[in-house]
Amino acid sequence: LAKAPSPDSSLPAPLVPRLSHIPQKMQQRVVALAKALVPSLSIQQAGELLAMSLLVVARTWIADRIANLNGTSVKHVLEQDRTAFVQLIGVSVLQSVAYSIIAPSLRYLTARLALGWRKCITQHLSTLYFSKNAFYKVFHLSDACIDADQRITEDVKKFVNDVSGLIMAMVKPLVDILWFTWRMKMLTGRRGVAILYTYMLLGLGILRLITPDFGSLTNSEQQLEGFFRYMHSRLHSHAESIAFFGGGQCEQQMIESRFNSLLDHSWKLLKKRWLFGIADEFITKQLPHNVAWVLSLLYSIDHHGNRNITSVQGELAHDLRFLGSVVSQSFLAFGDILELYKKFIELAGAITRVSELDELLHQLQYETKALLPSLKDGSSGSKSIKDRKDCISFSEVDIVTPAHKILARKLTFCINPGESLLVTGPNGSGKSSLFRVLGGLWPVACGNIAKPVSPYNTQSTTGLNRDIFYVPQHPYCPLGTFRDQIIYPLTFDEAAAKINPKSLQESTDKGLLLDARLKAILNDIRLGYLLDREGGWNATANWENLLSLGEQQRLGMARLFFHSPKYGILDECTNATSVEVEEHLYELAKFMGITVVTISQRPALIPYHSMELNLVDGEGGWELKSIKQYQN
Repeated sequence: LAKAPSPDSSLPAPLVPRLSHIPQKMQQRVVALAKALVPSLSIQQAGELLAMSLLVVARTWIADRIANLNGTSVKHVLEQDRTAFVQLIGVSVLQSVAYSIIAPSLRYLTARLALGWRKCITQHLSTLYFSKNAFYKVFHLSDACIDADQRITEDVKKFVNDVSGLIMAMVKPLVDILWFTWRMKMLTGRRGVAILYTYMLLGLGILRLITPDFGSLTNSEQQLEGFFRYMHSRLHSHAESIAFFGGGQCEQQMIESRFNSLLDHSWKLLKKRWLFGIADEFITKQLPHNVAWVLSLLYSIDHHGNRNITSVQGELAHDLRFLGSVVSQSFLAFGDILELYKKFIELAGAITRVSELDELLHQLQYETKALLPSLKDGSSGSKSIKDRKDCISFSEVDIVTPAHKILARKLTFCINPGESLLVTGPNGSGKSSLFRVLGGLWPVACGNIAKPVSPYNTQSTTGLNRDIFYVPQHPYCPLGTFRDQIIYPLTFDEAAAKINPKSLQESTDKGLLLDARLKAILNDIRLGYLLDREGGWNATANWENLLSLGEQQRLGMARLFFHSPKYGILDECTNATSVEVEEHLYELAKFMGITVVTISQRPALIPYHSMELNLVDGEGGWELKSIKQYQN
């Protein structure tokens, strides 16, 4: 009927557009993620932030009162005022109770904010990830190596925890610095404040110079963790094949190689954190004691009064003890500020990993027109296509892999209802790739594709739909009940409505017609025994491991019969069944009026098709032949 034209060396080789993105600046990434974290500030989130701020102020005030009580206790001891001392203990117990409530409450609000933000950003990424088959294209059509599963799960969790902790870490030291600076000025005047801030600025500058690039180091660590996790996930997915091959030792070597790379990087990062921790501990926690002594000496020199009087001694002891506490709290706040810079650096790594995925997913939405085939339906396009709105047709379509290898050149054919097509050819010739292009998973380099368009999701016209149903060679068993194995990708209510739209209003009977229909399909494909063996329609199990490959493939055909599309795309989906069962399944498809497009090498299936498309060599050649119609 037709064949591939001879290659024209004067024409450039067809190219498939690849999915790529332009990395944004850090400021732009922060703004974009902030919008995803807080799409709209709700009253609840505003209340949580306000409550956190008030609790921080209350904690600082209580810390100030505790510092004052420390000085007052010394004064009462020197004055031997038992009554005042007992009252002081009562006040101290009440303040301790209040402080014990505030600290866990702050941790609770911080964790609550993190959970809310994780929900927002996960929903944001999931909306993009499951739109327009992005979950497939991110891995197969992208120039970047993106471990999307690791980033949506672990990296997002770390990111929101870091952000919520960062807000707390920003508010607390700011309030403490302002509060205790005011207290310092009251006790020592401007000179004490000047000494304190001079030391703080010098310490901050020194630590700034010696701080490693924790951002990139953390980013690399998370990437290596993702690779290590992927290797174990891959081992789990292919455990049986590896065991049959005896490849345990080989897999162990590869996994250990990844783990050793992770260990080497972790040791390097641990050493840098250790050395930086020594400098941080010395500058922010140990050396400040000397500054406190200097300020105490200056305050004592400037203090006036007869120090032989007990009351004056008590007052001086109170002020010095209070001053020491104020200086200690000030340097703790200073240490928190320095730690804040370190947290910002480490947060940059998490921002980079989450933003790279977010940018790639956004770019995929923008480049959809470039990545999708030229689809036309009965309501648009040329008249020749308009008159054939129920057919599948390829018009001079080049089948090109994402690696830019041409598999079929100027492929042209038309499949009308009742005219089934058999696709043959050697391995690697592009048989499955033909279906990837038809389903919109791969873009079309050139040419036009026409097919019926009535998708499950009315917002998208990409991919296969209820008029075209795909049954892969490797069966997919979704998580869920035994019923879900047949009605997938529909929900229970959607499947019940498909059988009888009125069943949605009749909640007590909506499952009866559905289950009766599914049981009839099981009996048709000779799997009726599974219903009793597995415990009924609502039974749940790891179906991929529980069912044999032949049973899984027949359930895949049951899914086809339940959805009853106009066209069934069958990608060697019955090669694990006997020839007798396979012929029976094709008889059922013919009886139900399903036009099949089959990839198979079995001669027994030839009579069930009207045409044969032979992909000759995987280098662009193809031939379309006519097959004598099958007769009962």
